[in-house]
Amino acid sequence: MANVLNAKGVPLPYSGSSVKWYSATNSGPTLYGSIYNDSMYADGSVTVTMYGGKGDDIYYLYSSKNKAVELPNEGVDTISTWMSYKLPANFENLTVTGDKHYAFGNALNNIVAGGSGQQTLDGLQGDDVLKGGSGADIFVVTPGNGSDRILDFGVDDTVRVGSYGFTSFEDVHANMVQSGANVQLNLSDDEFLVFANKTVDQFTPGQFDLALDRSHLELTFSDEFNTLNLWNGSSGTWDSNFWWGAANGSSLTSNKELEWYIDTNYAPTRSVNPFSVEDGVLTITAAQAPAAIQPYINDYKYTSGLLTTYESFAQTYGYFEIRADMPQKQGVWPAFWLLPADGSWPPELDVVEMLGQDPNKLILTSHSNETGTHTTVSSTAYAADTEGFHTYGVLWTKDELVWYFDDIEVARAATPSDMHDPMHMLVDLAVGGLAGAPADGLATPAEMQIDYIHAYALNDWHI
Repeated sequence: MANVLNAKGVPLPYSGSSVKWYSATNSGPTLYGSIYNDSMYADGSVTVTMYGGKGDDIYYLYSSKNKAVELPNEGVDTISTWMSYKLPANFENLTVTGDKHYAFGNALNNIVAGGSGQQTLDGLQGDDVLKGGSGADIFVVTPGNGSDRILDFGVDDTVRVGSYGFTSFEDVHANMVQSGANVQLNLSDDEFLVFANKTVDQFTPGQFDLALDRSHLELTFSDEFNTLNLWNGSSGTWDSNFWWGAANGSSLTSNKELEWYIDTNYAPTRSVNPFSVEDGVLTITAAQAPAAIQPYINDYKYTSGLLTTYESFAQTYGYFEIRADMPQKQGVWPAFWLLPADGSWPPELDVVEMLGQDPNKLILTSHSNETGTHTTVSSTAYAADTEGFHTYGVLWTKDELVWYFDDIEVARAATPSDMHDPMHMLVDLAVGGLAGAPADGLATPAEMQIDYIHAYALNDWHI
């Protein structure tokens, strides 16, 4: 049986050659293989759960409606798909071929592979083997998830090592040792990363995503949300309406949003308050609009909340972050973003946007008018675990924008030429738009929970 050595020299086997082939041409509910090595195919239009059995089985999945199940100790099993995918339990190997998709392993020692284009590969727990393929791939390593081996780390590839405390390429380079034909990067006392067929001198700073260096930052804004200090027309930290919004609230029709942002100062809609604070956590709730207030909110069917520091705080350059528990519910669209203090648009800097039905995907965007028309530079970053509270931030300097997830760099871009003036912060929970209409009509409300929002100045560093 063909195999490949992992970082600790343990051979990880590939699935053996198939001797039987099964296709799900009609919706299931189930398709069973044999006791032999099977190939299991599921059409993209078919809803089916496939069980390969005791042999080395290879599953070809084309839709989220295709499910694969294996029991423990039933051969060496592989999933091959174009979709973003996280291996279920009891599967050993994964191949993801779709461009800008992710391939996440499980608790076993996995072989995780990409194809052409860009994939984000994370073996998660276990001592895994990662192979990106021909694109500019992103490899992820995290403390507690074992020691991995990368087979094909190229000049355009990057690896996220910041969670091990590296804040500079010099730190990374100092922890590299040549080990025969490979380079070993010592990550901690008991975890390391092996780059196959590389020499120490071949690496460059741009290949490593590092930890945020907070030593250059000075706190200029902090809300820990022990209370919610709302703008009352003359004072307060947060306004619950856009500066250009109507007296009864607002929405963003240009985004095809389906919610109405409640203005807390508007008396006819005070029976609905999308904001609540408990134990130092602010919750923004998106819900069905009561029939009684719909005439006062332009007949919108959903209500939610928006907060902005337009009246109270703006800053040029710095680091802006939110610690939040994002809702994982189809049809909702949480965001934390910056807009110019002078009321112009663009530019716009989106610290993070997420879609409730796709919680592993971080949408990171800058908007500009530097070419004379509205242009965007957008990156999609993937994270294996976004459940619960995490920090989302952006470092804005005169030269570049660097986005962070849990203090680890996940994307960067040049600062647009028209993004050099003060900007204020906004946070909201939208419905619809990029996220589509909620499948359940928000029969169960969606909640965005916020632990804190901070802003920092740069202490003359890269200003």
